[in-house]
Amino acid sequence: MSASIRLIGLEAAKAQLASMGKSVDPVLRGAIDTTAVDVRRRKYVPPMAPMFKSRRFVASRIILKKVRLRKKIFDARLIPSSSGVYVTEFRRWGFLPVSPTRARIIVGSFKGSRVAAGFVNPASFARQPWRTRTERRTAKRTYRYESALKPAIGPSIAFFFKRLTNRDTLQFANRRLQNEFQRRYRKELIRAAA
Repeated sequence: MSASIRLIGLEAAKAQLASMGKSVDPVLRGAIDTTAVDVRRRKYVPPMAPMFKSRRFVASRIILKKVRLRKKIFDARLIPSSSGVYVTEFRRWGFLPVSPTRARIIVGSFKGSRVAAGFVNPASFARQPWRTRTERRTAKRTYRYESALKPAIGPSIAFFFKRLTNRDTLQFANRRLQNEFQRRYRKELIRAAA
């Protein structure tokens, strides 16, 4: 999923700085990188952090690719991990029994809960979430448990990231980029005039 942000006044700023023998590139790069960091820190990590064991865990799974000035690529990207998250990394998880020895795993989400891929044995003393593996045989789907028990996996960070990327997030990013660009641009004008 990609969303673009528009910057107003870039061409005028570019022309004015060029007339003073300066480039707009460092100003633009700084504004884009700062905006990307701020959007991740304010719009993605705080809503997701309560669902997982730590804020750092969420931040580390939303990779920031900064502007590459050498290649003249003026975009910064936030790339959420699409790998499933172990159920035990969720702050809240539970299970809904479907039989005496099998239960469906649920994990806490923004509003309510989501079903995770796996099972819990409610009759067990430990009641740990274990992974299942899906196999297809002809047209019928059958479930088969892993030969060695592995921890169950819940929704990925990308799943939650996609739900948080909405109009409000994009408007925030637009405003933040515009303000940061203007702040850096004015600073560069003062420096060039001195």
